[in-house]
Amino acid sequence: MATELAQNVRLAFSPGGPLSRAVRGFEPRPGQLRLAAAWSDAISRGEVLVAEAATGIGKTLAYLVPVVLSGRKAILSTGTRTLQQQLVENDIPVVREALRAPFSCVIVKGRANYLCRRRWKRFSVQPLFEFAREATLFDRMQAFAETTRTGDLSECPGIPEDFRAWGEVNARSEMCDAAACAETERCHLMEVRRRAAEADLVVVNHHLFFADLALRTRAEGAPDVLPLPDVVVLDEAHGIEEVASVFFGVSVSLWRAQELCRDAVRACAKAGEGWRPALPAAEALRHAAELLFGAMGEGAGRFLLPAPSADPSFERRSDELARSAEELCLALSTCQGRRDAGGDPTGLSPGDAELLLRRARSFSEDFAALRSPDSGNTVAWGERRGHSVSFCRTPVEVSGVLGDTLWRESVPFLLTSATLSVSRNLSYFRERVGLSGVDARELIVDNEFDFERKALVYVPSGLPDPGDDGFPSAAARETAAILALSGGGALILCTSYRTLGALEEALREDLPFTLYVQGEAPRMHLLRAFREEEDAVLIGTGTFWEGIDVPGESLRCVVIDKLPFAPPADPVVAARIRAVRERGGDPFAEYQVPEAVLALRQGVGRLLRRGDDFGVVAILDHRVFSRSYGEVFRKNLPRMTWTREREKVGEFFLKFRRRGPTGEKEEKG
Repeated sequence: MATELAQNVRLAFSPGGPLSRAVRGFEPRPGQLRLAAAWSDAISRGEVLVAEAATGIGKTLAYLVPVVLSGRKAILSTGTRTLQQQLVENDIPVVREALRAPFSCVIVKGRANYLCRRRWKRFSVQPLFEFAREATLFDRMQAFAETTRTGDLSECPGIPEDFRAWGEVNARSEMCDAAACAETERCHLMEVRRRAAEADLVVVNHHLFFADLALRTRAEGAPDVLPLPDVVVLDEAHGIEEVASVFFGVSVSLWRAQELCRDAVRACAKAGEGWRPALPAAEALRHAAELLFGAMGEGAGRFLLPAPSADPSFERRSDELARSAEELCLALSTCQGRRDAGGDPTGLSPGDAELLLRRARSFSEDFAALRSPDSGNTVAWGERRGHSVSFCRTPVEVSGVLGDTLWRESVPFLLTSATLSVSRNLSYFRERVGLSGVDARELIVDNEFDFERKALVYVPSGLPDPGDDGFPSAAARETAAILALSGGGALILCTSYRTLGALEEALREDLPFTLYVQGEAPRMHLLRAFREEEDAVLIGTGTFWEGIDVPGESLRCVVIDKLPFAPPADPVVAARIRAVRERGGDPFAEYQVPEAVLALRQGVGRLLRRGDDFGVVAILDHRVFSRSYGEVFRKNLPRMTWTREREKVGEFFLKFRRRGPTGEKEEKG
């Protein structure tokens, strides 16, 4: 029997109901109503609902309406800050207008996204920029600092996402001394937390959600970052395992070490003669960090941190860094003690001195934890991104910790995404996130788009095996031929930077369309330009496989270089493979294939985003037909027409992209 909440939700979605009156062109969708009704029942009964909801059914409204009508305090967590903004700026106002329900909403981001008034005051007196070109933007920073009501750095116009100077003025925890801060009452971060405590809907991203959960788990009595909710929605839930593993681990980076040493030098210069002994220690730490991290080389990718026995030079450099970090802590502690005893009247303020010492100790402790013996439940690994290098130790699996923290609560949870199931079974996802032993409800809502008529899958014949040396160049030639048929409007998804580089090199000179390549500009800038130019081509890897919503003809072709198996040499992947094997399982069937299936479904899901979309997916990997496991991939995609003939691709685009003699588009078939 439907609950009272479910009945009210049905009325909201009914023909002639509040949503149809408030949303132009609104039509009731069976899948949307199924999800909304199931979520309503889960809220009323205090249950967990795992729901796969295909693109186009309107899952955001399906979970927002029940939450609002329930009248409960809710945390809505999604994958990225961009999706947070979309919720707050687009979807929630629609629900507010339709239901005419009085509810408050606040968006909360991580600390580094907010301006710190105390740090800004100091920076503005003597602004120091790492790059000279950033100094030209100081006036914009100042105008923002003086007028902003939220302190949200993303609201500062004309400043790029990768603006390094924000690191000098943001509200990161390691830079915060709330107890001694004179700006507490006017603090942007404190204000957003006060508003969150009072709000009905708190919109966060997964990074903040799991950072808060990890903090609560590690430190009993730690200050709340997020308020305790009555209802939780985890949208884009396919990504929570990876995010959670980061925040239940520990990491250090070259940039963190350099920043600590730089700030120690600045503080010592400001403090006077009594702090001079700390200068050599700071310089020694910087030198040791640059030696250790610099030995990891450049480029991009993750690598296993070598065991001391396998790489004595790594052990020697690690010992030196650990020793230097301890010596800096000792030097700062000695200087602080001298100041506290009155021997250094020109020293730093107590708050600044304590903050610097706390940061040094935190770095030392984190590096020690990173080097601790591997228990088998964690894996130590590094990651290179250009000149940036980080070392991490993360859990091999987070199912246990999530099972012990999240799902023991009696709070209703919705975990939803367009890609959670493998072969229409949700058990793989549930196991990875610790829900296998939880009495959770399940729902799969199928896609309502006409894939059979409006989408084509093309798998070329004659291409080399993806592992062959000649594959990248052959894939580039095939891609160029496909783009000639589509007339651009293509997203090219690569599984490696090697193939991405080969495709860029092959296409850059002769492609008659604008070519955008991951890395040449911030992600959002690339997507905006691609979306606005109907015949452009965008090449990406990694995060470009998901979270991209480009409806219409700007994206009418998706080219996928090969089946997206995670590289077995990746240290985290290798550790998970080993864990499955050690418990007697088959890693390929139980882990590698399901992960690749979900990734492929994400990539293909970029194609049709609304009912009138059409397009071709080209998978340049013969294994989808030539290997036995290829059938699993084929069955997990929407029901579409498949072809191995390139001519069929041309015929498809001629059918849907008719142009008159002047080149103007006529009606679509």
